Amino acid sequence: MTRFLFALVAVGLTAMVGFAADKETRVFEMRVYTPNKGKQAEVNALIAKSGTKYMAKHHIELLGGWVPVDAADERVLTLVAHKDKASGEKNWEAFRNDEGWKADLAESSKGGRAVASIASFFLSATDYSPAVKAENVGNRVFELRTYIASPNNLANLNARFRNHTLKLFEKHGMTNIGYFNLSAGEKTNCGDLLIGLAAAGKNTSEAKAESEAQGVALVYFLTHKSADAMKESFTKFVADDAWKTARTESEKNAGGSLTAKDGVKSLLLKATDYSPLK
Repeated sequence: MTRFLFALVAVGLTAMVGFAADKETRVFEMRVYTPNKGKQAEVNALIAKSGTKYMAKHHIELLGGWVPVDAADERVLTLVAHKDKASGEKNWEAFRNDEGWKADLAESSKGGRAVASIASFFLSATDYSPAVKAENVGNRVFELRTYIASPNNLANLNARFRNHTLKLFEKHGMTNIGYFNLSAGEKTNCGDLLIGLAAAGKNTSEAKAESEAQGVALVYFLTHKSADAMKESFTKFVADDAWKTARTESEKNAGGSLTAKDGVKSLLLKATDYSPLK
């Protein structure tokens, strides 16, 4: 009996250690590069030929690089990981001051700078997020989804994803890649967040543009076999009785919708050649 109890304790401790080891401690950063008109290819070439090298040198882990499926949208988006926000900011400073990078940037800019502006958003993985891994699967499209929760409902929104939504996404053929809230201390407003991460022309919501995105924003990635597969999956998802029940009960408990009006955004992306995540 004593041996049995010790065995149970050992198993429990092992499980606890395993759970702690699996907890995501990195800080993630979404970077949105807006090229000067017609220079998206130049931005991608600069990242591929030089940026990736200096990111690796300065301990900035590139996880993914994408461009929108909509060719009219020339943005380039990347996801990188850092030990923490402070080290991320320090490493980017070293990156920008690297003489090799500065020389490459100057060479690429002889015909005019490729990048018009860069937006950055620091993110922390939710407790229900899968481990974010740079897996090269190929033959799939990525969907970046950004939610603005209604007031005081981000915790309820996270709970619905944790307890119901992720499993239902998988049930209907979607792959969960990573789920994030804004990192502690990250200062950005809802307007800037949606301009950066939502589809062009669809980046407004009922939430005031100048209101803080901290405490209301959920950002996540899914993958689909194709754009048509995405539409089919979501059609089945919204018709699923389990989803209808979860949504109804969560909204009843919260006293209304968990998201702001027009606060659910979708941006369909395709991986670049240099993206570790494909």
